Amino acid sequence: MLTNDTTLRWTRGSEPDLAGYEVLWRDSTAPEWTHVIPVGDVTTATIDVAKDNVHFGVRAVDKTGHRSQVAYPQPVT
Repeated sequence: MLTNDTTLRWTRGSEPDLAGYEVLWRDSTAPEWTHVIPVGDVTTATIDVAKDNVHFGVRAVDKTGHRSQVAYPQPVT
C-alpha cells in the first residue's frame, strides 16, 4: 500500500545541551524552509508528507532554543 508517509533517520548529537530536533520541508522551488515540526529528542520521525517535489531537512535545537543549520538527509538504498 502506498502512503504519503516520509520517514527520516539521523544520528543523535553528543552535545550536552541538546534538547531535540526539528524536521523541516519546503517545495522544491521554494528558496526558504516553509514548514517545521518539532519532533523532540529522537533519532527518527515519520511525517505525512509525500516526497514528491519537496526537500526535507533536520536541525538540532539546544536547551536555550538555538538552532543548528539544516542538514539534508540522504536516501537509503
